[in-house]
Order: sequence, then C-alpha cells, then structure tokens
Amino acid sequence: ADKTFGFETRSAPPTFLVGVEPAPPHERASWVVDLRAGAGCFGKTLKLKGAGSKYFVPKMDRAGTPPACRWTGSLTLQSRQADGAKVHLYIVDSMIEHLEDIHKQPQCSFEDSWKNFNERHNGQHHQVLSRAWSATAFFLVVSLLCIAAMLRRFLYFVEGGRLLGRLIAAKFFLQDLPQQVCIIAYLYGWYAQEGLRCQMCLFHPRHCDDEYPLHWNNLMVCLFTLMSACSNQLLLQMKRARQNDEDQEVVACLVRFTIVAISTLPFSTAGIVLAHTLWHLRSVAVYFLLAIPCVLGWATLFCVPLASSFDEEL
Repeated sequence: ADKTFGFETRSAPPTFLVGVEPAPPHERASWVVDLRAGAGCFGKTLKLKGAGSKYFVPKMDRAGTPPACRWTGSLTLQSRQADGAKVHLYIVDSMIEHLEDIHKQPQCSFEDSWKNFNERHNGQHHQVLSRAWSATAFFLVVSLLCIAAMLRRFLYFVEGGRLLGRLIAAKFFLQDLPQQVCIIAYLYGWYAQEGLRCQMCLFHPRHCDDEYPLHWNNLMVCLFTLMSACSNQLLLQMKRARQNDEDQEVVACLVRFTIVAISTLPFSTAGIVLAHTLWHLRSVAVYFLLAIPCVLGWATLFCVPLASSFDEEL
C-alpha cells in the first residue's frame, strides 16, 4: 500500500536529499517514491525508483523559485513480501549558508557530491587517498633500495651495467606503472566532480575555490613520474650502421616512441577518459595528442602478442 507524507523545504535555491533504506531482512526490496511540489513552486511530479538503499538529490530548475515550498509524496513498495517490509524514508533539507556558492562552483557537482557523501559514508574516496599515500611510501622504499644496490655494486665491483638494466626493468613493473595508477586514483578521488574535495565543499566554503588538478605541485609529481617511467630508454641500444641508413634510424625512433607510449600508458589512458570530467579540457587538439601514445601503446600490447601467436601456429 502507498504511504503518503508531506514536508517543507526552506533552502534557497531549493535543495534537499531523499534517502530510502529498506530494513532487514528485506534490504533489496524495490520501491518507488513520488514527489509533487505545491502550487507556486514547480508544479511537477518527481518519480524516484530504486532497490535497496538509495539516495537522491533531485535536480530542478531553480530560477524564480520561492524560499519555501510545500511538498507531498508517496512511497510504494513494489516487492511482494509475505511478512511485509519496513522502509525508512529520509528527507533532508540543505540549510548550508554558502549554498549559492556551491551551485556556482563549475568544478563540482553539488547533487552528486551530497549523494556520494551519503552513499559512501565519506569512506571510499578517503580510502583511495589513504591507499595512495601508502603506495607512495612503498615506492619510495623501492627507489631507495635500488639506489642502495647500485651504490654497493659501484663501490665494491667494477661492472654494474647488467645490474642497472635489471633494476630499471624491475622498477618499471614494481614502481613506475603502479605509481601512475595510484597518482590517477588520487587525482580522481580528490578532484572529481563528486570527489572528496567537493564533498568538503559542502561543509566549508574555503574548499569551494577553483583548484585545477594539475597545479604546480601535482604537475611536477606527474612529470618526475613520467621521467622515471621513461628511464627504460637507457636499456635500448641500437647498433650503429656503417653507413647512414635512414630507414634504420626511423625504425629506431619508432621503437623508442613505442616504448615511451607503453611506459606512460596509464597516464595517457586516464588523460583521455578523464579529460572532460577531471581535467575540464575542451580542446580537440589535446584529445588528439593524448590519443596518439594511448592508441599506440594499447595496440602494441594487444597486437604484438597476437601476431607472435599466429607466427608460431604457421
């Protein structure tokens, strides 16, 4: 049976959160919530559907709305339960003083941030940042161990070229690629439109200022990480031809660029996938420049093993 209810919002512009939580043992029960604004507010019906615990921040046209609106609604349980089901419904009106500033923040989505804060209980993004910090500390230890091994080989032994090659190869798989993934996870967890920074904007206006993800400090971290990932170029030594061979030089440059594309694949992939939502980039030229190493890197990873398997069968 439908359960009707009514409430009033006083936020300006009207902003409220709807939370639906079915109680055990019917946590996955499906339901429908219908909301209708009173006369002079919106005059339309909002229908919210879901199963299990869900949270919504309705997106409405806020132009010309009064400071207070009366709402009526109903909750309909769609799942058929023999013993009935208990469902908790929450309506939370936002009384944040800097609400207008939050809505004007172009880098944050207030609705998604508030919804994500309630769904994740402020834990997922914080966990991402905490794990990124732990991984960064681990990578620092790996770098120090590599440096210590090289110094020991340099001081006590004459030949250290083979050890250098092995360390660069091990560092690439144990540090460079995972570190790029962790940096991307940190940037997304903090600077996303519903990330931890935007969630903190809900509580304090100083976090609502525009802050580009690739500011000076983050940019330097990314550049040094890319330089470290491309250090495997030291292992690639092309044999010099007796005569100038332009074809061989072109092949050598292509091989080196392919290795760079594979080494920076996490960054280039994230650059394309998150260009709009995280970097706020609109230029087609930027997409094209990022697509070149990204497509080349993924094509090399998939096509080269596939071609090798075909050669073995033939």
